[in-house]
Amino acid sequence: MKLLKHRMGRPIFLLFLMILAAAPSLRSQTSADLKEISLQKDGDRLNVSLKIEGAYTVEASFLPSPPRLVIDLAPITRIQVLPYTQIDDIGVLDIRTGQFKPDTARVVFDLSRNVPAYSVTQTADGLKITFWFEGEVQPIEVPVKDDMIPDPRRTTPAVTAPAAASQIPADGERANYFLAVRAGAGLFLGADLLFEKTFDMYGETATLEEAYGSGLSPAFEIQIGKYSGRTKFGFGATLWFHNQKPLITADLPHPFLMNANRSVELEPLDVRNPMWNFSLFALFTLSETDKMTLMAGPMLGLTKGKFQTVDDFTLEEKSPFSAADVSVSEYVFYEDLYSELLFGGIFQLEYRLSDKLALLGDVRVIYVNPILASVNLRANLLHVQPVIGLQFNF
Repeated sequence: MKLLKHRMGRPIFLLFLMILAAAPSLRSQTSADLKEISLQKDGDRLNVSLKIEGAYTVEASFLPSPPRLVIDLAPITRIQVLPYTQIDDIGVLDIRTGQFKPDTARVVFDLSRNVPAYSVTQTADGLKITFWFEGEVQPIEVPVKDDMIPDPRRTTPAVTAPAAASQIPADGERANYFLAVRAGAGLFLGADLLFEKTFDMYGETATLEEAYGSGLSPAFEIQIGKYSGRTKFGFGATLWFHNQKPLITADLPHPFLMNANRSVELEPLDVRNPMWNFSLFALFTLSETDKMTLMAGPMLGLTKGKFQTVDDFTLEEKSPFSAADVSVSEYVFYEDLYSELLFGGIFQLEYRLSDKLALLGDVRVIYVNPILASVNLRANLLHVQPVIGLQFNF
C-alpha cells in the first residue's frame, strides 16, 4: 500500500509543475500588462512609447473640452507605470494612467488649448503616440508581425484612427475662453455687529444694546475668464443685496420713579443694502471625468457697499409707563459707505452639456470685514454663498 501511494504521488507532482510552468503562457493569451511609458524628443516632435506585453486591443478618442487624447487598452490586468507624468512640451501637459475598468487601462494625454496634431502607431512592443504642431497627421501604421496573424483563439489588436489635423480646430476657434452668469444667495455665519450705547433720559442713564444680523441675501454674478491647461482663471462682478436684521434692547429709566428701569425690545424694520463684489479667482482641477470637473481655488477682490445702523428714534410713552407702554414711532438710520478687500475660496463642479455649454455649481466662502466710521467698529460679513449658473465657452 505504501509503494502504491509513492508511485501515484510523482505523476501528481509533475502535473502540478507543468501547470505552474504553463500559467504565464495562459495568462498572456488572456490579458496583457502595461509595462512602461517612455518619452523621446525628436526635433519638433514628441514621441511617447507605451510598452505592452501580451495581446490587447486599443481604442483612441479625442475629447474637446478640455482637450484630451484618451487611449483605452484591454484586456489589461496589471499597470506598472506611474499614475501621473508631467510633460509641458509640444502641446502635451501631462499623462494620467489608471485602471478605468477591471480589465481596461486608460491613458489620458491632457493637451494645451493650442491642440497639437498627433498619430497613434502600433509597434512590436506596444504603441507609439507622436505629437507635433506642423504638417499633416500621419496615417496609422500597423507593422506585420507573426503574432498578429489572425488567430480564432484571441482577438486581433485593432486601433481606432485618430482625428486628422484638419479636424482639430485652431487655437482661436477652440473653447479657450468662457462667459458665465450665475445666481445664488449669501448665508451668514453669525452676528455681524454687536455694541452698546448710553444716553441721558429723565436724569438717569439709558442703555441700548444693538445687534445687527443678516438674513438670506440674494446674489447675481457675471464672469469672464480663460482656461490654461487644467487651471481656470477669471474675473467676476457680483451684485448682492445685504439684508440686515437689526435688534435693539433698551434699558430705559422710568419717567417718575428712580431706579425703576424698564427693559424694552425694539425691532426696526429690516433694511436691504445693494452691494458690489469685484473679484479675481484661480481654480485648479481636483478631479475630472469626460463630463464633469471638480475644481477649487482662492479668490481675492473688493467689496463696495453700505452698512446701516440706528442713529436716532422717537419714543412714545403712555400711562402707566410700563415696558409694554413704550413704543417707537420713527427710526433714523446712519449709512456707512465702505470699500473693503474680500478674501475667499471657491469649490466648483462643472458639468459639460456640450463643447460650448456647461452647468456650474459653486460653494464659496467669502470674508469681508469693513470698518464702520459711525461706531468705529468692524462688521463681520463672513458668509457662505452657494450659487448655480450657466457657462458659455468660446
